[in-house]
Amino acid sequence: MAEKKSTEGKSAKRATAANIVDSKADVSTPSSASVPNKKQKRVSGKGASEIQEFRKANDSIGLRVQEGKFTLLSRKIYNVFITSAQQQGQLGSVAPPGMEGDRDYFWIRLRELVKSADFDSNNYDLLKETTQELQDIKVVKETDNTWTSERLLAGAKIHNTKGLRSQGGEVWIGFAFPPEVRNVVLNPATYTKFSLKFQTALRGNGSLGLYEITRRFATNPSHLTHRAPWALWYQSITGTPISETIPQYKYFKRDILKKAIAEINAVTDIKIELIEHMEGRKIVDLQFRVDFAEQAPLDLAAAPPINFGIIERIMRFGLSKEEARDIYLQYDEKTVIDHVTLTEERISNTKLLAIDSPAAYFKTAIKAGYAKNAPVAKPSKTKSVKKETVKPGTPSVRERYEAARNEAAMSLFAELPGGEQKDVFDRYAKDADKSLKPHIKKQGIESALVKANFSQWFAHLTWGPITDAQIIQFLDSGEVA
Repeated sequence: MAEKKSTEGKSAKRATAANIVDSKADVSTPSSASVPNKKQKRVSGKGASEIQEFRKANDSIGLRVQEGKFTLLSRKIYNVFITSAQQQGQLGSVAPPGMEGDRDYFWIRLRELVKSADFDSNNYDLLKETTQELQDIKVVKETDNTWTSERLLAGAKIHNTKGLRSQGGEVWIGFAFPPEVRNVVLNPATYTKFSLKFQTALRGNGSLGLYEITRRFATNPSHLTHRAPWALWYQSITGTPISETIPQYKYFKRDILKKAIAEINAVTDIKIELIEHMEGRKIVDLQFRVDFAEQAPLDLAAAPPINFGIIERIMRFGLSKEEARDIYLQYDEKTVIDHVTLTEERISNTKLLAIDSPAAYFKTAIKAGYAKNAPVAKPSKTKSVKKETVKPGTPSVRERYEAARNEAAMSLFAELPGGEQKDVFDRYAKDADKSLKPHIKKQGIESALVKANFSQWFAHLTWGPITDAQIIQFLDSGEVA
């Protein structure tokens, strides 16, 4: 992945909008907002056409979520809803037989939704759950003069012409936008055109989120997106609520950005390049260079199929089908299979501490790459795993893990440049308990008392609070007998 770093000063212009948009970006203006694009065919009550292209208002791209959460499937379904509404042009123009007078909803056949959203089944429950997710999502838009909070979807219906419990009949999905959202969907003043075939090709939630934001800048003369703090990019790309804890930048880059950029460059009509802006030693802002791909994107039919057998194995750990599918799409298939097998072996291993939550163990394992390291699902052959009588004063497993973690934190601290070490220790000294102040002033980190307290503080700063999953990994490593 190509990337650039910039060391521009703090005076450089930053993004102030809550959504990652740029008013100077190249835009398209419809000649008649209610008329479908010529490449589209209007949907009629008698039949459905191929859904190819839709227009998305620029100020509706890259929104940050205040409540709820975007998933890959909910993003895709919402875009299909937008496409279908624009093809129909007005409420009630398409409806199931017997409901032609319903002017409160747009309607789409289930088979059209399944095809256009790349949905893998006719599962009503999952459709209901995903539609409910869309109704629960509240997004925020912010400009220099206005702050807006609104829901994406006002209502939804599922209708079977022969009854909901019937195995036959034709299934329709009805959906309604809040009035202010509907107006933006049908009459976008400035917009970007998207093709549903590219969202079908993208298999990661972060990939689709980043693609939507960057695609609109491909025709911009500068070919540069807006510059904004990386935390805003994280929220807009992933669709996580603004109240959720944000990971460290290095994990955001490793787990989301690199994979999304690689996927976008491989299967869509654009090529993007990450630009990192630094202040001192820290990356503070991000920007992307966007160009149209020189060659046609890969044949979408060549994309590897989803292995539903693996998804079913993941679901046995206690994850929902949607969550299992999202995890499957985030990693290469071998990595997923390795960690599914590892978790299954760990669950069945009665010689080790029982796992309270297989789902949590699996998610922690695949994120940390357990299967790429030591065989954590198997006990050490050189150490006894027999239960021993715990003598008074013997440290607990948690205490032993904490001691090992504190030691690792000090090793990490020692690797930092001198200037950064000073910044970190000054921050610690400012927050330290009053009883430690004299020792800090007199001996600094050379004080055994200060060093012990600092190592604990720096470990917490680096990795957060100690979790059960971390202790389980420590137990599985064979270091604790």
